[in-house]
Amino acid sequence: MEKSIFLNKTNIVVSITDSQSLDEICKTKEASSFDVVEIRLDQLIKEPNLKNKISRIRHPLLLTCRHPDEGGQNQIQDPIKRHSILEPLLCYASAIDIELAEADSMLKIISQAKKNDLKVILSYHNFKTTPTPAELRSKIKESLIREADAIKFATTTNTISELVNLLTLLENSKDQNISIMGMGKYGKASRLIAAQSGSILNYAAMGSSKVDGQWKLTEFTQAIK
Repeated sequence: MEKSIFLNKTNIVVSITDSQSLDEICKTKEASSFDVVEIRLDQLIKEPNLKNKISRIRHPLLLTCRHPDEGGQNQIQDPIKRHSILEPLLCYASAIDIELAEADSMLKIISQAKKNDLKVILSYHNFKTTPTPAELRSKIKESLIREADAIKFATTTNTISELVNLLTLLENSKDQNISIMGMGKYGKASRLIAAQSGSILNYAAMGSSKVDGQWKLTEFTQAIK
């Protein structure tokens, strides 16, 4: 199977955060209702035989070891520690996700990923609000300076104005590889509209969602048809 992530189309990403979902995804055939598997290494760090299980996944893999400042678990914030978790698994991956704010401290793993022809996604999370479109566009500029292949925005959308800010960013940035998703009250609405409007990476949960505003995979695939 060609395990590439194609950024010129809308991808459904299933996020794996626990043992049960990981075991289930290892048994999933290539033809399925999603395109990419995200492995949340910060949440699976204590998983027995993790490398072996990851090697058995048939879909393109997106590796994420999220920094605690942006929603990561188990307080894995030291760049050297994060590198040591990610590096042995790059050979199985199609892409990595690194926080834009940590791009400089994680430059070594980013450079290594690029040498291995992996896509590099820089991400921005805001658990309080959605900044203005102008502020968000400045994040796009930062990501381009760092030669990101795509940028992901996950922001809080508890008001209509926050929802509009996020959707406006997508509408005005059609020439960029952008993924957007809201959290909170209008999170589900934002994710549905985003997936139908060109957001390149659209996340859903294999089982019960741990993120306020995230869809379950089965419900999401039905909703976007």
